[in-house]
Amino acid sequence: MAPAPVTIRVDLDRVDRLINVVGELVIQQAMLSQRVLESGLARSSGIALGMEDLELLTREIQDSVMAIRAQPVKSVFQRMPRLVREVADMVSKQVRLVTSGEDTEVDKTVVERLAEPITHMLRNAIDHGLETPEERIAAGKPAEGTVRLAALHRSGRIVIEIADDGRGINRERVKKIAVDKGLIAADAALTDEQIDNLIFLPGFSTAAVVSDISGRGVGMDVVRRSIQALGGRISISSVPGKGSTFTLSLPLTLAVLDGMVVTAADQTLIAPLPAIVESLTPQESDLHYVGGLDPVIRFRDRFLPLIDVALTMGFRETPMVPSEGVAVVVETEGGQQAALLFDAIQGQRQVVIKSLETNYRQVEGVAAATILGDGRVALILDVDVLVTDMRRKSPRSDFKLAS
Repeated sequence: MAPAPVTIRVDLDRVDRLINVVGELVIQQAMLSQRVLESGLARSSGIALGMEDLELLTREIQDSVMAIRAQPVKSVFQRMPRLVREVADMVSKQVRLVTSGEDTEVDKTVVERLAEPITHMLRNAIDHGLETPEERIAAGKPAEGTVRLAALHRSGRIVIEIADDGRGINRERVKKIAVDKGLIAADAALTDEQIDNLIFLPGFSTAAVVSDISGRGVGMDVVRRSIQALGGRISISSVPGKGSTFTLSLPLTLAVLDGMVVTAADQTLIAPLPAIVESLTPQESDLHYVGGLDPVIRFRDRFLPLIDVALTMGFRETPMVPSEGVAVVVETEGGQQAALLFDAIQGQRQVVIKSLETNYRQVEGVAAATILGDGRVALILDVDVLVTDMRRKSPRSDFKLAS
């Protein structure tokens, strides 16, 4: 039998101070590397080699400190079976909760703030998603409904899925409620995905009666805001009659990020490395324009929207010539791809995340900020916002190439 691991209790404030100091250490190490680079010393010189060793040690210290704060999501998941039983009894439904990935580790700060949104979404799945036993039997389903709660790591993030095998989203009813509440125009032409996302609008509720379970003043818009405050996103996929799946995607830590340093109109930006698929130099033969306006670029077997980041974010008033820049192909959490156009790529770097919202205000298309090796502030791009906003403006720009 293996001996029990030896542990000590440490005040969380001490760990937080240690993380802040390590963050400053990373910034100072980047600054020193920048100074050595600017001095023109040969890469084989003793100072340059010493800087490389320092960088490796800094990375190891940082990873070790992050591991101290890492906790399995089990502490949150263990509270949910009782909640599911209580809610199922309230609404007279038979529900089975299936959990997986309880040992998936994430930063303690993220774990602590996951409980409330997961609780609300499980309530929502049982109350709105699942049918009554009689309705399920009539639809050819087992009387007992299933709700699945899963955690997994994907592309440097933690993904939480809450899925049910219920009735799915009644899109006609959702759209009618949104129109009746004045949230959308009566003649609005919406896709199924856009209709599903109406449930995240402030003031939206499908509950006919306010109860202890639904309509308690905590709508899905509050859930989305709490997830976004953690630098995460929430998405939904639903099949009428089959069920719905809500997917929460969150950063593993709120402290550091692996990023690609890029420039756009003399502005230095950071593109999150987990979102990057490939980088390429646009060739004139691969560029086309949809409707004579929206640029697209050939990538493998299809065309992708080409987004001029400097133009989109207001750094420049006129579009740049694509062949004079670098295209970085990125993929969103939902699997959508696009090419972001930058002036140049400076290199890859691990950066310390500083909240822009806390220190300044929220900026669309920007997830956070960081301090570079030369002391300047660089913005960390929110790839999902950049891509989805452009796709909304030009929905025709992603299509398969004819064979």
